[in-house]
Amino acid sequence: MDRRYLFTWLIMLVLLWGFPGSIYAKESSEIQRTETQKAKKIRAWHFVLQYISLERARWMVDEAQKAGFNTVQVTLTHGVRLDKAPWKPWNFAWSKDDLSAWVDYARDKGMEVIPELQLLTHQEKFFQDRFPDLMFNASTYDPRQEVVYTKWVFPLLQEIIDLIKPRAIHIGHDEAFGWNADAWKINLLRDGEIQIPASLFLSDVLRIHDYLKKRNVETWIWGDMLISPKEFPSMRASSLHGSSKGYGKDLRDKLPRDIVICTWHYLDKQLMFPSLSVMQSEGFRVIGVTWKEPKTIRNFSRYAAQHDAYGMMATTWFHVQKREWNIVEKIMKNSGKEFQVITEP
Repeated sequence: MDRRYLFTWLIMLVLLWGFPGSIYAKESSEIQRTETQKAKKIRAWHFVLQYISLERARWMVDEAQKAGFNTVQVTLTHGVRLDKAPWKPWNFAWSKDDLSAWVDYARDKGMEVIPELQLLTHQEKFFQDRFPDLMFNASTYDPRQEVVYTKWVFPLLQEIIDLIKPRAIHIGHDEAFGWNADAWKINLLRDGEIQIPASLFLSDVLRIHDYLKKRNVETWIWGDMLISPKEFPSMRASSLHGSSKGYGKDLRDKLPRDIVICTWHYLDKQLMFPSLSVMQSEGFRVIGVTWKEPKTIRNFSRYAAQHDAYGMMATTWFHVQKREWNIVEKIMKNSGKEFQVITEP
């Protein structure tokens, strides 16, 4: 055979055999990257996107990376303009392009971004006071109204998914006001209002979880309504809000095990944090969440590491909005140092 024809046939064979292989290798690489993300231990930095410049948010990414964090969870509220959001943005709110650019910046720095929406509870950050007809009580929207999902919750979730393509979305669900633990009584509801029943709390979680799962997005949730002082008497009661009928372990038992529970304990001084280990033993991935108390950060981090927790998260809450950067930086450095015990197995 003429060498020219032989060479041509060899090129064709390489194209036929090699090109599909290259596609397969690329797909395998993407799958492996996704699985690695899911398997990695979380060291997360959390802040609320309100009254903060894009430059300052980039600074926080830089400082968090230096401190050893690999994830940033950002609460989205009226500090950003989104087409499907029910809130009224403030005058200097970020645009969608700003949010997308900041997410790209964080990812370029090796940080995974988990957006958070305050769904069901804390409606001062989601519906604000704009839709009183959709509210169950002063703090909680009404899951029995289909328009809550079809007009607001699902369209906004889809907008966020399309915009930044997150692996997970944190759906809030903390502090369903009206809990009545003996050691910690609080009720911020209006006269005559009642706490949302656990059955409606559960139905809301399941609907949102189902929506996200169909789009290959994980559900993260705060854990305070899933634990109670009766179940964990050795822990500080101020973060154990699942005392009412149907909450606590009863509610936890009905949740899908692929939900990630973020259990927050901000002022505990003890060495043991059994809320984390118990939920881990039940099949949940659990992230321990701290604030600014050094002893809590140190003890909780070590307990989480000993019990193979999914990770740890440092919160800042109102300190960012108040521009208390010295406190923010102190939380970041202290938490970043202590969270280093959370490592891959």
